[in-house]
Parts: sequence; C-alpha cells; structure tokens
Amino acid sequence: MFFKKKMDVEEYITGSLKALFSSEREKVWEQLRQVCNDHALSGIDRMTYINHVRAIMVELVLIAITKNFNMDIGFDARFYAMTYFKNHNASHIDKIGGTYNQAFGATRGDGVMGMIDSFSNQLTGGNLRQDTIQRLHAEFYAVLNSLFNDFKDIKLTTKRG
Repeated sequence: MFFKKKMDVEEYITGSLKALFSSEREKVWEQLRQVCNDHALSGIDRMTYINHVRAIMVELVLIAITKNFNMDIGFDARFYAMTYFKNHNASHIDKIGGTYNQAFGATRGDGVMGMIDSFSNQLTGGNLRQDTIQRLHAEFYAVLNSLFNDFKDIKLTTKRG
C-alpha cells in the first residue's frame, strides 16, 4: 500500500515562500521576461514585475492547496503565508496577490488566463503580445500542474483538530 508523506502546512508554506523569495527564482523570472522579448513586458519596472509574478505564484500555491485539501488546511495555508509576509516586510505581496486571487475566481473557465489578463492590464495597460500571453499561460499552468503532482505524494496536515 502506498502512503503519502505527511507534512505540516506551515512547514510546506514556509519552504515554498523561501523558494519564491530567493534570488535564484528572481533570475528564472527575469529569464522568462527576456525570452518573451516583449517590449510591454520589458518595460515593467524590475521589482514591480518580480513582485507581481511572486504574488501570482503564491496564489497558485494557495489555490492548489485549497483544491487538494480541506478548508482548514486552505485557511491555515493563507494564514501562514500572511504571517510570512508580515515577518519578512513583504505584506505588499499579500495585497497584490488578492487581486490575482479575485481574477482567478471571477474568471469563468480558465482562472489562470484571468490572472494573466489582470497582470497585463495592471502592468502594461493590456499591451502584452498574444505570444507573451500564451507563454505566461503555459508557464503558470506548468507551475499549477507541478503543485497538483506534488500533492499526489504529500498530505498536508494542520495542528488544528
């Protein structure tokens, strides 16, 4: 019989956020921007771009947790993310992420596309090229699929009953 590895949601969120706040991750996101070779995307201030992509990634993690586990786990995940942001002077990521959470939830069908549309509208006035939109869509979906695959082997637990 196959058993999933149990991991506390706080540990999972902390590890995920450490990775998302690493300079290595920022380099990957900058490479994505360079590969897209889109003037509108390149014109976004570097830290603004990084913060928005980071917020999208955090929301994807939280969405994957919510879709794979119970409400207690989803609530705790969001709580630990907000605590992490507060402790690392990054509360702006939570605020930015709220916009992407709403875009995901308010979009019929493809919530990821709603996030990309919101990103494009907020940061480029809707001027991202179609091939850039498709590239971002593929990248963000790859992250979401990777998270779903991780949860085939991991069972998140909470300290609450």
